[in-house]
Amino acid sequence: MNLSVLYELRDRLEAAAVAGVGLLGEDFRLKRAVEQMEPLAKASPVFGRIYEMGRRLLEAEKEERGALLLDVLALVDAVLRTQGSLLKEGQWEPMENLTGSGTAQVNIPYSKLAPVLEAFEGTGSGRYALIRDAHEQDPELFSDYRIKSLMVKALGDSYGELADMVAEWLKQEGKEMVPLLKRGFNPEGKQDMARRVQIIEEIAGAEENAFYLEILKTAGKPVREAAIRALKHDMGNEKALLDLVKSEKGGAKEAAWLSLACMEGEGACEYWKKMLDKNLEKGVLHLVNSPARWASDLMADHIEGWLDTYDRSEILWKDLKKEDQASLLLFLNGAEGKHSPRLCGLYERLYKVVPWRVVEMLKASLKWQFHPNLRQVAEDMYRDHGDDFLGCVFWAALLEDEPERLFERFGGYVRNGGKKEDPSEILQMLAHVRYEERLGKYVVYREPLHEMRGYEEPVKTLEGGLDLRWYEVLLNSKNRFDLKWKKPYYYYGGRSNGYDVMLEGLFRPDVEEVREAYGKYFYWSARYRGTEAADIRILKRCGWKDYRGLLAHVGKKDKSQIIYRVRQVLEELPLTNEELAVELTQLVQELGKQAVNGIGILERWVQELTDGASVEELKQVYR
Repeated sequence: MNLSVLYELRDRLEAAAVAGVGLLGEDFRLKRAVEQMEPLAKASPVFGRIYEMGRRLLEAEKEERGALLLDVLALVDAVLRTQGSLLKEGQWEPMENLTGSGTAQVNIPYSKLAPVLEAFEGTGSGRYALIRDAHEQDPELFSDYRIKSLMVKALGDSYGELADMVAEWLKQEGKEMVPLLKRGFNPEGKQDMARRVQIIEEIAGAEENAFYLEILKTAGKPVREAAIRALKHDMGNEKALLDLVKSEKGGAKEAAWLSLACMEGEGACEYWKKMLDKNLEKGVLHLVNSPARWASDLMADHIEGWLDTYDRSEILWKDLKKEDQASLLLFLNGAEGKHSPRLCGLYERLYKVVPWRVVEMLKASLKWQFHPNLRQVAEDMYRDHGDDFLGCVFWAALLEDEPERLFERFGGYVRNGGKKEDPSEILQMLAHVRYEERLGKYVVYREPLHEMRGYEEPVKTLEGGLDLRWYEVLLNSKNRFDLKWKKPYYYYGGRSNGYDVMLEGLFRPDVEEVREAYGKYFYWSARYRGTEAADIRILKRCGWKDYRGLLAHVGKKDKSQIIYRVRQVLEELPLTNEELAVELTQLVQELGKQAVNGIGILERWVQELTDGASVEELKQVYR
């Protein structure tokens, strides 16, 4: 295909970028270059997209032209770099990085890049899965500066789940993203601009304090709240925050309270002492996430005062009045994450009163504000009270100990798991760990994987990794089919077994023996408990070859939503139509003995596949 028209359009767009968008309306050369794209627009959806974007650029208001110009230039450049070659003569010059971030990935096939570009530029919820899967399967795509620019634009996407997902990815990119996030920033903007502030805060913290203070001068409501929350990173903001808690209202005042709770100065301490005297519950709840030393000691004051009102040897939780129980639980909630010596010294006394809540408090504290004082509490309580604190002491060891020592100390729990050695706490903590293929490292997250929102904030990258012996014990654990791992709901396209979700997070595609062991595990697990689409996806990542019998086991132990389950598996299976028809016939024959709803649709699908219909076309057959 002759792409000279596309090269000409790129030249005119670059010239417009140099001349300034104010002259776009008078640029007849650019107008002609856009018009020449019309014939190509009929040949390919991506060319059609370029043509429509070019027309929008020419008709746009002045304030919209800058962003539109960069968008269409990025798309044209992406097509040329995947389909064409440099036609210009002359001296080589370094290419200007239009975004200030990332690299130009010239070895990406257009077949992979184009769907992602179109998904970012499109509308509707269907794009979410395409972009998510592309990020999972081809992470190198997202290191290209053109994709990074579209990711920043997606922070304002009308589909909120997509914007939130991309925001989490951008946080992982590091400080190189800050210039791009600042480019074109509008303090008076809406949620997309607020997300930019949140990402900058996450990756740069106090280093961008001047930026937060500057945008406050003209910020609209969403950006103002985000900027005030970001002030918590610099202790020099105490005076400004003391003023803001007096002047702000609504969400901005709430943000000022939360940031003031993080200040270490005497002014902040005195403010919160008065707040606790005035409104105890409000004060405690706003200090929940405070890392300040004085906040920890304030909680210790109230907890110790509560304990001292009772005869320590006679306190029984069940005998306390409800209001007394509520008071203590409020203080314990405020104490989570705090670690002053005074507060840590109260754990033993508290455990005698309300053991279950103390375990949860320590576990939450270790996740949110890991500190040597808290690790010492975990070790002491584990020594004195045993497996109640197994999860706490394992979490601390996971973050700090050498991989070999961690396995040698705790691996036996999983290998020998039973009534005497219950490994559930260890397994629950491992569900927070994910092997990030693009980093080549294990990352520990504050919360375990949730299939709809992904992982939460990262806590630490395990530079030493995990001992590979964990894989042998995890893949052969007696606990893998324990009913406690069965989810109370079935997520469409996801998994019904939490143990397998944990295993997927730890998957190492770069280790051959791990791939082989995972392939065997998920193949036989699928046949044992019923095949799910997620089984096929990970088997393909393992390089598994034998998919026979898997479709016939869909819904083996749970036949609810059988049509959806079968459809999901059909879309993933790398089999021919003839093979799919044979497999589906076996499933229909098995289900026919049990009078399952929807079997008539499955029978029609067999016929459609036999007649040559694609799996995509089967969605038309629901009656």
